[in-house]
Amino acid sequence: MDLDPEQVALRDSVRAFLADPGYSWARLTGELGLTALAVPEEFGGFGASLVEAGIALEEAGAALLAAPLLSTVAAAAALDPARSAAADLLPRLAAGETIAALALGGSCTARPGGGAYVLDGVVEHVLDGDAADVFLVAAGADLYLVRECEVRPQPTLDQTRGQATLTLTGAPADLAAAGGAAHALDLLHAALAAESVGVARAALALAVEHLRTRRQFGVPLATFQALRHRVADLHVLLEQATSTVWYTLRAAGTDEFPVAAPLAKLTATEAAYTVTRAAIQLLGGIGFTWEHPAHRYLKRATANRLLALDPVALRRLLLARAGLGGGR
Repeated sequence: MDLDPEQVALRDSVRAFLADPGYSWARLTGELGLTALAVPEEFGGFGASLVEAGIALEEAGAALLAAPLLSTVAAAAALDPARSAAADLLPRLAAGETIAALALGGSCTARPGGGAYVLDGVVEHVLDGDAADVFLVAAGADLYLVRECEVRPQPTLDQTRGQATLTLTGAPADLAAAGGAAHALDLLHAALAAESVGVARAALALAVEHLRTRRQFGVPLATFQALRHRVADLHVLLEQATSTVWYTLRAAGTDEFPVAAPLAKLTATEAAYTVTRAAIQLLGGIGFTWEHPAHRYLKRATANRLLALDPVALRRLLLARAGLGGGR
């Protein structure tokens, strides 16, 4: 994808910032303002498109960012600013003062009560749910803002960020986006896809650098044809996924987005899973050590692949949305 000068500057700034091990959530949101990217200007944000958010998320994936950026950015984009509850929350999300998480795919129901709504149900595998201050919970076709509920952290394969199970029993809620549950899932799919491209890119770069510098039989491993062919195949797979992801980000707000978003998530997470597994093999013995980051890239890729619908469920969703087979 061709980036304009401002987008290149954003990518380079995020990349340089995350290369500094001294970064923090306060600096991430204060100095770079990454949580403000997709927030409209009238609510304290930059009013950027999903493309700019995707640029930041790809770099976050490459750096294996252990912070709730993806969840907060996706949640901010899912809010309907016309709703008072959403309008009150957006400035706090933009400033990084509040962390939000999307709680989708559960069994929640909403009913009037307490002047607004109350929600009942359970939602599992809520990304960054253990760190979130507020939740955007899908109940039926709508999206609700929940500030208080039972949160139980879940152990996960990816130790770089957490998940949680939410139990809602008469939890007070405000309507955050009427009919917004499906769009919120699309946004989460697009965000996970962009991050997964970054994960795959970084893992493949580690493997390629190893092949260039590691010598066997007096020559670099990169001179062996079998290894060169394997890397070429992985590169093509990654380029295909990257093209799909950036097309999807540009399609945000169009009629294509509901089909493109799950396709991007499927393509990118499958590519990341394949690339990170292969990278461990290409790295040889060092790839199996705890000290090398290869296993962390594989764990992030595996978690992203299973979050917000696994590959089988994604294919069924794609069939249904494309009108091919009714989703069976």
